[in-house]
Amino acid sequence: MAAMAEFLWRGWNVAFPEVDVGEDIFVIKDEGGQLWRVQVKTATAQPQRDGYSAQFSVSLRQLEAMRTPDLVYVFVVRRASVWEPFIIVNRDTLWTECKIHGIGNVSQGNLILRFNVQDSHLRCSDRDFLPYRNDWSRWPVIRH
Repeated sequence: MAAMAEFLWRGWNVAFPEVDVGEDIFVIKDEGGQLWRVQVKTATAQPQRDGYSAQFSVSLRQLEAMRTPDLVYVFVVRRASVWEPFIIVNRDTLWTECKIHGIGNVSQGNLILRFNVQDSHLRCSDRDFLPYRNDWSRWPVIRH
């Protein structure tokens, strides 16, 4: 709901799929008919010495599957009373990070990702994910 609220605030239409085949929501640009398939994952922040961490589980089967339009992951961290950050990553980018750079750990058919968050750092398995922090560039605010 936090991700849906952000999309709606930005002026984008959102919908739940009637049949669950992997994505949680569809994001639609009414003008032009663009569509994004979005998988939302949430986690609660765990305090660390410097900042906090959050752990997510992603289905490897879903991560491996190329579809059109391709899937976008929105990882959302609940910290105290706010949802922040939103970590927004394309499926193919996340798959590349897994296969080429070895991020995360595989367990029971899932990729387990632990993001370490600090004020100016966002890392997963020593890979820099800061460019994906609150990257709403594909869904800019639409003025109606």
